[in-house]
Amino acid sequence: MNKSKFFKVAGAAAMKAQQDKSFFDKVKAFSRLITAFRKKQYKPELGNMFMGIIAVLYIISPIDIIPEALFGPFGLIDDFGILMFGMKYFNKEIINFLNWEAAQDMYSNVEDAKIIK
Repeated sequence: MNKSKFFKVAGAAAMKAQQDKSFFDKVKAFSRLITAFRKKQYKPELGNMFMGIIAVLYIISPIDIIPEALFGPFGLIDDFGILMFGMKYFNKEIINFLNWEAAQDMYSNVEDAKIIK
């Protein structure tokens, strides 16, 4: 893949992400997920969170499979691939959280039943 084609594909993906309103909704949902987790209201699937966090740590770490210092922009290919891998798992967890959140809203008007004799 040549350099201009790589940047064209990356630019198109970035433009699509900006236009996708659900992307920003999912970012907001992720912050709510973290808040609900801290309050011990929601328990995420550890596998999804683990894989997503490992991907983020790989991206911010200076150690790379394909280092940018040696291969220039081609060194970003592994980072991009790992980012997409991690986002897949974060996305799964956000969908699980949104379903859980919808169920919480559905039953918010329900109170405990009382037995009357």
